[in-house]
Amino acid sequence: MVRVRIPATTANLGCGFDTFGMALGYYNYIEIEKADAFSLTIRGEGAKYLRTDAGNLVTRSATAAFEIAGVPLPELAVTCENNIPLSRGMGSSSAAIVGGVYAANQLMGVPLSLEQMRDLAIAIEGHPDNVTPALFGGFTISVSEGGQAYTKQIKLPRTLQAVLAVPHFTVSTKKARAVIPKQVALEDAVYHLGHAAYLALSLIEGDLAGFGAMLTDRLAYPYRSRLIKGAQDVVAAAIAAGAIGCVISGSGPTMISFTEDDAILRSNIAAAMSEAFAENGVEADIITVGMDNQGTIVDEQGQASGSPRYALEG
Repeated sequence: MVRVRIPATTANLGCGFDTFGMALGYYNYIEIEKADAFSLTIRGEGAKYLRTDAGNLVTRSATAAFEIAGVPLPELAVTCENNIPLSRGMGSSSAAIVGGVYAANQLMGVPLSLEQMRDLAIAIEGHPDNVTPALFGGFTISVSEGGQAYTKQIKLPRTLQAVLAVPHFTVSTKKARAVIPKQVALEDAVYHLGHAAYLALSLIEGDLAGFGAMLTDRLAYPYRSRLIKGAQDVVAAAIAAGAIGCVISGSGPTMISFTEDDAILRSNIAAAMSEAFAENGVEADIITVGMDNQGTIVDEQGQASGSPRYALEG
């Protein structure tokens, strides 16, 4: 039996649409083992309505890993412990994909490299911004050139913390993508190029103030914020309470703000974000988390030490 831990993720981070991603210290768990007959058990988020047959995203991803590796698919018993909210912009689908692929790879004896798992996960998801941080951990920059995926990882400072306000409604990724214009002004493209470069270099240098200042967006936020009642008020409230920046997490509706490791400051930001949503008639849960620099790993609760580890190449 293999048990893996997969982090929640936040994508885009303002200026890095479909390119930037970040792993958060908030996790789903998947257990998988060979069995006499197929079974899938779901606990937590989505337990009442997610598919429990071979069409489940975790199962489909695991099956794809067996196919890519050329290993005959056995009957599998799968258990999913879901903590990541669904359709809230926290990478729930990417966690399912990466978790299924990674767990299957472990069960097979690790025939697939980290890069092969990445490429498979991107092919299933359709874009890299959530699957890459879910797999690698940290802050990831993912692009495609000539049909090949390229990923760079930046380790996140331990002092960086996030406060997420998770509304009690969903926004589908498909709908959130549909509202974004297909063409942008040259000045907006230049704006994003500069801000994206500065944001990444700020993280490398540990300049959290510079990182926070670059959490802005002219491509998606002006349009996606219309799908999230109170979004602009939440951003203003978080920054007024001391956050270094606040943006839509992925396609939303979750709003994520960042701060340094200060319990009082986190509490003030959380209260401000919650109140701003409430004033707009939106109920929201608050999640405060640190960063994750490990990505998906074998969870030691269910697997003996000595399991294969990976290193990102290039």
